[in-house]
Amino acid sequence: MTIDRTSLAGLVASLFLVVILGVFIAQNSFPAFLYAPTLKEALSNGQLVPVTQPIGPAESNFMWTNRYTDLIAQAFVLFAAAAGCLVILRIEEDKKREVE
Repeated sequence: MTIDRTSLAGLVASLFLVVILGVFIAQNSFPAFLYAPTLKEALSNGQLVPVTQPIGPAESNFMWTNRYTDLIAQAFVLFAAAAGCLVILRIEEDKKREVE
């Protein structure tokens, strides 16, 4: 299988986007365990999540203030899917040309 310039450019662009996404994720904190108690607290009171904290409003606030992370990840997935479809169609087109 030979790699043409278009495939190489697509590969380089995809790797570049993966690196940018990784850097973006590494630089922005994601407080996933902010409201979860430690193991000692969970064993002492028998609850995995303390019910004394306002979890619902705090979680809603977190989801709406950090919406950009979700949107960037969705855009990356859509771009990767479109690029993958184009590569698959291009390979099939090349196979048809070889047969003729």
